[in-house]
Amino acid sequence: MAKEFHYTWTWDLESSPEALWPLASDTNRFNRDTGLPPMQLLGISNGAKLVKFKIPLIDIRWEEDPFEWTYPYRFGILRRYKSGPLAEMRVDCRLEPLQPSGTRIIYDVQVKAANILGDIGIPLAIGFVSAKRFESTFKRYDLITSNIGSIVMNIKGRNLSSSGQARFKVLSERLKEQGVDSSILSHLYEYMNYADDLSIQRMRPYALADGWKADRRTVLESFLRATRTGLLDMYWDILCPECRGVTDDYARLSDLHATAHCNTCQIDFTTNFDHNVEVIFRPNSAVRPVDATVEFCVGSPQRQPHIAFSLTVPPHEQLPFSTVLNEGRYSLHASEIPGTQILLAANDGLEQIDFRARLNGWPTGITKLGLSPNVRLINDTDSTLTFELVRTAWSDQAATAADVTTLQVFRDLFSSEVLRPGEEISVGATTLMFTDLRNSTRLYRDIGDAPAFGRVREHFEILEQAVTAEGGSIVKTMGDAIMAAFRNPVSAVRAVWNAQKQISARGEPPLSLKVGIHHGPCIVVNLNDRLDYFGSTVNIAARLPNFSVGGEAVLSESIRNDQEVIEFLEKNAPPNSLTRFQGDIRGYDQSIELWRVRIQ
Repeated sequence: MAKEFHYTWTWDLESSPEALWPLASDTNRFNRDTGLPPMQLLGISNGAKLVKFKIPLIDIRWEEDPFEWTYPYRFGILRRYKSGPLAEMRVDCRLEPLQPSGTRIIYDVQVKAANILGDIGIPLAIGFVSAKRFESTFKRYDLITSNIGSIVMNIKGRNLSSSGQARFKVLSERLKEQGVDSSILSHLYEYMNYADDLSIQRMRPYALADGWKADRRTVLESFLRATRTGLLDMYWDILCPECRGVTDDYARLSDLHATAHCNTCQIDFTTNFDHNVEVIFRPNSAVRPVDATVEFCVGSPQRQPHIAFSLTVPPHEQLPFSTVLNEGRYSLHASEIPGTQILLAANDGLEQIDFRARLNGWPTGITKLGLSPNVRLINDTDSTLTFELVRTAWSDQAATAADVTTLQVFRDLFSSEVLRPGEEISVGATTLMFTDLRNSTRLYRDIGDAPAFGRVREHFEILEQAVTAEGGSIVKTMGDAIMAAFRNPVSAVRAVWNAQKQISARGEPPLSLKVGIHHGPCIVVNLNDRLDYFGSTVNIAARLPNFSVGGEAVLSESIRNDQEVIEFLEKNAPPNSLTRFQGDIRGYDQSIELWRVRIQ
């Protein structure tokens, strides 16, 4: 009969469970730090992953169920081995808060041997070696929790070779000449030199900017320039809308497809620029080689930080526990139960709440629960159910494809980065601005071709500077008109506000803009080897300047009702300068509500 072994280790640490969780629950990092070899995912069957160790001497393969966890207090995993010295292993890690501060980690391992090799090896490999390594790793994590944004203190020694350091120095001087801030380059050097391979595999500019206390767009634009000089490489990661894991990793935008597939969730989904295409960076191999394919765990809670808990409850049983939530909307769902229950986490929400799963689905409406609720999951069905509480909002630390492609710096530096011809990628929300010069034809007649051309060219330069300053980009010019794209409505309003003031102050006769701004979904396409936008949002925005007489912007309802736009106009628009009217758009059966605002 196979022997069974049971080990329970306890360590008291100074950090809180919330501070330790990003490290302790990142089992990919934890396995690496405790000396386990890399793993390889062989496939997925009935929700279980087939995995093996990447070692030549012993073939160790196992089936791994999905992790269970409750942020930030517990996670666990069950592995059933198909070959090697083990038959089964169950791991349960609990992070219990201590008073007045600190955490008690209780690490429980139950393992069954498959043969005599397991009988002999388990007490040594797990009972002794793992116990020592786990303890030292958790204590090291306890020391670095204040720096988990970059994990640079988790590394001994430097990672840049002498040639890598020399190349970084040469390229950073070129970047300084382009206006890249020296403090950002200093942060980047420290990160590339000291961060471990797991941290460097997916360099996220917004997350790093937050850790460096730097402006996000400045860091992103610096990374784009660093890519063009050969210091970094840029990749387009496709994220699954369900598990939000990386399903594909492309070096060029032209490799993206409108549809993608997640092997973990076994679903097909539509690619969306502002929802599930994230732009990440890695060091160029000439500066620091990085193997982005190395994995030490094929699944962990930290890979899905948007899920507050994922727990399995047997039929007709219940499970009580506590968790910690951020303010905002969540959805609760259970396997085999249709629909979801919508929740709102808030300070004044319920601190005690039951979630009861029935075959007829979930209650309607929005339930408000507290930020540290005591939860009870109740399974009223005849099947085992997995409950998951998912934060609705995606991480705002993701620099999406929509963020990147609306930057003028990207269009200037990466004009060849376009979708393949015929490919159409959705964008959930984009702000589009069309401008045109009022009476430009008369201008040529009144002051002559050469002076008029100079004035028109100057107006283009002013517009480009104003658009770029607000994080937008000029998509194309059409005669005396431009089409520009922005991520946020207020950025477009600010850009045209500043541009019109400069344009009207330059020369005689004063020039004035006719402007239309609209916000909504559209698609990105490759048109004449450049990124362009199509759809009803574009059609409406393109026609709005026709309602302007010059020196004013015509705003759609989605722009006028944006809270940041409201606040901007309250501070900057002259009294009684905003008027509402109904506009007839060619191609649309009903007129739409529009607003004119004087900007001159």
